[in-house]
Amino acid sequence: MRGLARCAVLVAAVIAFAAVAAMADDMSVASGASDPGGTQEQQIREIRQELEFLERRVDQLENENGRLKKANAELQKNTQNLQKSTTQQISALQSQASESSSPQNFFDAMNRFLGRYRFTLVGGAAGSYIYDRNSNTNTFALDMEPIILWQLSDNLLFEGTVEANLPAGGSADFQLPVADFQYFLNDYAELVMGIFDQPFGDWYEDQSPFWVNRFVTAPLPFNVNPLIPPTEIGVQLRGGFQWGEMGQVADYTVWSGNGPGYSNSTCGANTPPSPLPTCPSTAFVGDTLVGVNNIKLNTHTPSFGGRFRIYPLPADSDWGRLELGVSTYDGKWENGLWLTSWGVDFNYFRDNLQMRGEWIESYRQMPAGLGSDNRQGWYVQAGYFLTGLKAPLIPSAANQYIDRLEPLIRYSGINQRAAVLGNIITTPEIGFTGSPALYAPHAREVALGLDYWFAPSVVWQNELDLELPRAGGFYSDTGAPVGAYPNDRAFVSQFAVGF
Repeated sequence: MRGLARCAVLVAAVIAFAAVAAMADDMSVASGASDPGGTQEQQIREIRQELEFLERRVDQLENENGRLKKANAELQKNTQNLQKSTTQQISALQSQASESSSPQNFFDAMNRFLGRYRFTLVGGAAGSYIYDRNSNTNTFALDMEPIILWQLSDNLLFEGTVEANLPAGGSADFQLPVADFQYFLNDYAELVMGIFDQPFGDWYEDQSPFWVNRFVTAPLPFNVNPLIPPTEIGVQLRGGFQWGEMGQVADYTVWSGNGPGYSNSTCGANTPPSPLPTCPSTAFVGDTLVGVNNIKLNTHTPSFGGRFRIYPLPADSDWGRLELGVSTYDGKWENGLWLTSWGVDFNYFRDNLQMRGEWIESYRQMPAGLGSDNRQGWYVQAGYFLTGLKAPLIPSAANQYIDRLEPLIRYSGINQRAAVLGNIITTPEIGFTGSPALYAPHAREVALGLDYWFAPSVVWQNELDLELPRAGGFYSDTGAPVGAYPNDRAFVSQFAVGF
């Protein structure tokens, strides 16, 4: 601006000078005077050159002034944006600094550390009171089964179950019944690898958790003297498909594992070529199928199993929901000796009624001279929710408690040739009353139950067991027969929570 002022003053001076010169020239012309040296013309040329120079300088100054204004506008705009961004960042930092720590923040951080997806802890806990007449049992027991679910990706899931059981009169017992990886091949097929619940039938996989089982104890074919191992270590392929209307579906499972093991398998000659046992024959006949996976003994062929289930009724059918299943399980239990088994099962639900049942038959090859070992087991049960039932002569305020009740009844049985006294366990725990009558060759049991449901996964269960050994008795480890074992009575009360 100062340069422009100076130029303006100079221009004005030049113009004034030019005007004076012009006036002098006019006066000289008018007076007839002459300018022999051309001094005035030279001055006019110099003034014109000076004017041209000043015009160019004014143009340059105007251009520079325009650039300065534009740069100043951009600088102001950038300054405003920077101030706005800085204010937002300071506000965010202040918000984070003022935000207090919470359990959700901790779990979110754990999820980010452990994997891309969810890390979930579920499971259940239960406490029970057990009374058994013949074994003189009057005790409490505790059980807790946390289940870890870790989703590593959209297709891969890890499941692990740790069972902590405190039986009567003993220290805590820890087991790992389930630890497997589940890989989803697509929307209709899944690959499972590790230790998993035996997919045979419906009990072990779907009904055995104590917060799912309607009764406290298990049916006889799945109790302390099972016909099928409760778990398997190996690999399985499972999937399902819809074959009809909505709800008309089917599912399949095929698997292979290490195979079954029995309580007295080690008393035989496990190294070929000697196949004969070195213990009493009745010890083999009365073997108990142990609840662990046979890892060391099965050195030949692993076990194989398959299950197929179908749901024939549509989801909107007035007839309810029905499931029909068939299963098979085969594996070597000792050298070249096979265990072969098969079973059928059903589940039926309609309104407040639920029913289920299963039949199992197994055949075990025995060493030479010991005959056969055929076993059968079954159970059928029914329960009915009293929801909506308006009992006569009952105050209306009591109906809210009656709605939560579920009376149940179950009949189960098992057939086997003998039992070994040395294999009988009388220490009660959750799911087992401690009664030796459960090991009888032809044990029968009627169980009456009454459940009170506080919530879908919180239940108080009461069960009365009436044991009916039709042909009770045992073979001892020496083969000497023992008289019929007297009928037993047991009462179990349990409070179970699933979380």
